[in-house]
Amino acid sequence: MRSRKHEGSLSVHAVAGTYVVLLGMDIAETASTGLLGFTIIRETVGEPGKKILGGGKRFAKIHDADEFVRSDQAPIQSFLWGDYEAQPGVTYNYRVIAQYGEPGKLKAGDEVTVQIETERREDGVHSIYFNRGVAGSQAYSRHFGDHRRWYLVDKFGELKPQQLIKPEDVPDREAYKWLSRGLEEAMLDFIAQATGSGYSLRAAVYEFTYQPAIQAFVDALERGVDVRIVHHAKRETMYELKTQRDPKDGTDNWRVTTTSSWESGEEDVYKNKFIFPNKDVKDSIGQAADAAVSRVGLKDASNLPAFEKLMSERKNTTISHNKFIVLLKDGKPIQVWTGSTNFTAGGIFGQSNVGHVVRDEKIAKKYLAYWNKLAEDPTKSEMTAWTSAQTPDLGKVPPKNSITPIFSPRPKQDMLHWYAERIGDAKASVFFTAAFSVDDSFMKQLLKETSVADGEAYQRYIILESRTGLMKDKVKLLKPVKQNRLAWGDVLKPRSGDDPHIETLTGLNENVQYIHTKYLLIDPLSDDPLVMTGSANFSKASTTDNDENLLIIRGDTRVADVFLGEFMRLFKHFEIRNDLNSLSDAKFATANFLVENDSWLKNSFKEGTPEQQERILFR
Repeated sequence: MRSRKHEGSLSVHAVAGTYVVLLGMDIAETASTGLLGFTIIRETVGEPGKKILGGGKRFAKIHDADEFVRSDQAPIQSFLWGDYEAQPGVTYNYRVIAQYGEPGKLKAGDEVTVQIETERREDGVHSIYFNRGVAGSQAYSRHFGDHRRWYLVDKFGELKPQQLIKPEDVPDREAYKWLSRGLEEAMLDFIAQATGSGYSLRAAVYEFTYQPAIQAFVDALERGVDVRIVHHAKRETMYELKTQRDPKDGTDNWRVTTTSSWESGEEDVYKNKFIFPNKDVKDSIGQAADAAVSRVGLKDASNLPAFEKLMSERKNTTISHNKFIVLLKDGKPIQVWTGSTNFTAGGIFGQSNVGHVVRDEKIAKKYLAYWNKLAEDPTKSEMTAWTSAQTPDLGKVPPKNSITPIFSPRPKQDMLHWYAERIGDAKASVFFTAAFSVDDSFMKQLLKETSVADGEAYQRYIILESRTGLMKDKVKLLKPVKQNRLAWGDVLKPRSGDDPHIETLTGLNENVQYIHTKYLLIDPLSDDPLVMTGSANFSKASTTDNDENLLIIRGDTRVADVFLGEFMRLFKHFEIRNDLNSLSDAKFATANFLVENDSWLKNSFKEGTPEQQERILFR
């Protein structure tokens, strides 16, 4: 939902998702002289009382370094601010007051009150569930810091000490609930909709180790639901070392060690050790799924035949990377669960992820057809022929108010290039998450300078998992382009060795720690936004090699508002940490203090600066 209000020299544009309300403030340049910032007061309609919100900074002269100060004493010095404590389906009044004067003696100027209702999670065609995705945060430490411990963690083959707040150490699953932010509950609730024999569930999964989710599928099976799951079960050549015991002891037992690599690569015999390749072994992802499923038991032995058929292997693939479930009633597909979330603890509670329910029978039917094809375990050539026929490459943008699924693998990279070209089509803004790298076709678009007329805005916001490794050189290219705003996964460096709020991860993720979402937003603030989201990483491998699914949603402002709010929540969270971590220790120590005059807003009215472009974009 969106709402704008203008009073005097001040205007406020509110954009509400489910758990986020973005406020874009603007003020006439003639009224900016002496402006110290904004006071923001939130009232919940229908409830007594109000809350004066805070921006996290304070005036050095009159406030203690660690003191939390409300914005009526320490104004928010930004033209874009987010309320990340909003709740779904609630109507709020936000009263924004321009503050002048001096620290300790503020003088109120123009004010605006804007009313807005946050989106309900379960309304309409789309329900969208983002987890918290910021385990490394001051809030996580404030809530659960008493459970911080030192652990020896494997870092590239070496055990190194690291502080973690493991959610399993927190009583009553409180940390899990906080980190999930409704994602786990939504996943389990989707499966629980299948209440009996009239229902069916068809799932396609990659990483599949989260025990409660597996249990939910098995519970559905025991309710009489027809449940089938296609899972990643790619084979790889494993090398087995078998050591025979001394024949003198009268036994022929073997000790077996299996590894995915071997120096000789050939059969060999050395003394009593036998080394040979075995080409029919599941990779580690497939083995982990088998082990997790084997830990779930049945109540009724009559369900054993169905249980034994629960898992269908997807072997003829590079990566069977899907994470979707189709719900059927009386044989008719009615809903789809999709998104970026693997069925793992790290996917649900650690790295940033989204679960996305689509209640559209036509879309569900297409996903079911895709599942049926995957269940045949076709070869790559068979699969690419099917996906390109059923979801053809797009030439132009789909019609307004449409949902278009695209399935992979595909014969060529044409759809990947199509996604990149949409960046070039953007009139005002692009918002893009990149978990691993940025394809060259995307780089080509992101490196372009775009001319902007006076009074208009054009900004590209990019969230990266990291600025190191594969991304190091690309960050060097992307960052200098003035219309690109970059942020990457980060935790705030400690202010001191005994910092009580040291930002601490969960230990749930080994590789991707921060950003696992895969979505691209084109002009989400317009009346005709384009949202692209799914399991695919916008890469060559995701397009031509892997089993993937992606949704192109055009013209749905409700979907765009939810995705945009969550994007900016994460972007601002990481951008602040990136900036602070780049400071010297001396500057870092004073970074939480406000500017005591109006110089903080100088760039917000300077033509072409990121601050000016952001002010215009969100106003």
